[in-house]
Order: sequence, then structure tokens, then C-alpha cells
Amino acid sequence: MRSFPFNLTGPEFLVFYLVFGAVVMLLLPFIARRVDAAPAALDLPVHLTDPLEIATLRGGYREAVRLVVVVMLARGILKQHDKTISSNIGAATYVSSPLESAVVGYFQGTPAPDRVFRDPAVARAGRALEASLEARGLWIPAGRRLGVLIMSLGIVATLGLIRIGLSGPPYAGLILEFLILAVLGNALYAQGKSVAGQRMLARLRALFVRLKRRARELKPGGAAQEIALLAAVFGLGALPFKVRDTLGLLTPGGNSSGGESGAGGDGGDGGGGCGGGCGGGCGG
Repeated sequence: MRSFPFNLTGPEFLVFYLVFGAVVMLLLPFIARRVDAAPAALDLPVHLTDPLEIATLRGGYREAVRLVVVVMLARGILKQHDKTISSNIGAATYVSSPLESAVVGYFQGTPAPDRVFRDPAVARAGRALEASLEARGLWIPAGRRLGVLIMSLGIVATLGLIRIGLSGPPYAGLILEFLILAVLGNALYAQGKSVAGQRMLARLRALFVRLKRRARELKPGGAAQEIALLAAVFGLGALPFKVRDTLGLLTPGGNSSGGESGAGGDGGDGGGGCGGGCGGGCGG
């Protein structure tokens, strides 16, 4: 007689497989993060004030790229026309960080906005931001997260293959559930914050709560550092001006959406007052 869970009927096993798989996909990353970050969580960095690093901590380097684009549009360093984004003449003189320079360089001409994340220079600068967070125990290296993902999927796949070997077809339901679990695992893989990183982000949100309360006072073209910090800590949705259309252009396939510019429209010629791009003097 077969032992549990292989003695379950087809529908019963499908329910068990989905629940078991979800527990594995959630539990292994949780345990790995706790074990991994135990020393770092006790010794949090005192300062993390660079908006690009904060945005990366919150959502990976892609979130930092979105922040750069939105803030540079608001400051007039970039300009948006319907479905395209481009750098203004002389824009490179108003930026300082490697990621800002890479983004400005990418948008010279009229490239596809949604491909900016795959630009080699942009990706290289973004990975450097993640590496900086890794060195301080705030970010879990991609290789380590990938190892946990592979282990989780391996456990779930092994259980499914044993069931298929014992019972044979039909097994379309098992394959479908495995694909669902793989999507869940990939979403968890993308969450790079360590325990220390989660605590740091919570501290930053508490520290800048007053800035969030007076967000309505901030205007495009105004205080670049405060705009960048607000968006970095609380997300681009916290900004008091429209960014949805711009973010749509940065989403794969988003070039089909037109309409009103989301973050500052044409923005002038990128001249005086552009400050230091995204963060100015807030590098930490």
C-alpha cells in the first residue's frame, strides 16, 4: 500500500501538491534570509541617504532606473514626447552618478524606453548599486537567491515526478500547478532585501514620514533632492505629480500608451537649475 501522500486520489493530491509547494516556496527563502542575515541584522549601517541606493533597496536596480527617469523628466534633463523619451542637449553635464550618466547616454536619440533596463551600461551601473548594498548586508546576492529558488523548485518537482511515476497520466494538472509555483518562486527570487535591509527601509520610512506628509508642496522642477528621497523611500506613487504614463513607457510593451506626459512633459532645455540630477548632494 502506498504511503502518504501518494495514496491520495487525483483531486486530493492536486490540493496537497499546491499547498505543499506553496509552503516550500515560501518557507525556504524565509529560512535562508533569517540564517543569512543574522549577523548583519544586529549591526545596521548608520546612514543610507543616496536616493538611488534607497530605491534599489526597495525594488532592485530597475526601481532606481525608474527613479532616475522620473526625476530627470521633472528636472528637465530628459524630455518626453508622447511615446518617446530623449536627453536634452548638454544633459550629461548635469548628472554625476554612473547610473544617471548611463540613463542619459541611453536616451540620446529616440530609443525604446522599455529597453533601458537591458542597456549594458545601465545594467552595469545598476548591478554596482546592488553590490554596494550587498557589501553592507542589506541585499542578498542574486546567486544565493537563485540557489534557494532552484532547491525549492527541485523539491516540488521531485514530488510531482514521483507521483507521475507511480500513477501515470493524466498529469496536466500537476504541470499547471508546478508552473504556478514557479511563478511564485520567481516573484520571491526578485525580492532581494535581507532582514537588515527590511529593517533599514522601515527606519527610513519612519525618518522621512514628515516629508511624505508635505508631499503636495513638492512641484516638478522644484527641490530635486526632496523629490528623489520621497520617491526612493515611499515609491513613485507618493509623488504629487503624474508619473503613470512615464512608467507605462518603461514597462515592456508600454510604448503603445500615449497621452499626457507623466513626469514633467517637455521640461525645457535641461539647462540651469537641473542641480545634480537625481540626488544632488545626498550621496551616502
